[in-house]
Amino acid sequence: MNTVRVMSKNAAYQKFEVLRTNRNKRYRYGEFLVEGVRNINQAIRNGWQFTSLLYSPETPLSRWAQEVLDTVSCDTHYQLSANLMQELSGKTDTSELLAILRISRKHCAEFVSTYSSGDTLFSCC
Repeated sequence: MNTVRVMSKNAAYQKFEVLRTNRNKRYRYGEFLVEGVRNINQAIRNGWQFTSLLYSPETPLSRWAQEVLDTVSCDTHYQLSANLMQELSGKTDTSELLAILRISRKHCAEFVSTYSSGDTLFSCC
């Protein structure tokens, strides 16, 4: 696993933004963005493949977020500036951790159909 710092709206950041907002690009990249403790925990429990985790080293992480960073296997940890995390987060209170998951057609229908809370989940299919 490697760590990449993102401090400007470079190509990596633009990809995250596109994964958040553009269904066609999610399909093209085969990935989607997940935000929220409940959603990330659900993805872990259901065996989704994490490709990246995004967080800001400028913001203290909760025990939960640090545990996810330490235990979830993924290719890359992206360290974003606090401002970029705030812009990327779809919540009023900026999320401390965002995840990029690989689209799995097998899991997609199950994950979306079992999801019923008010947290943000970005549709992958």
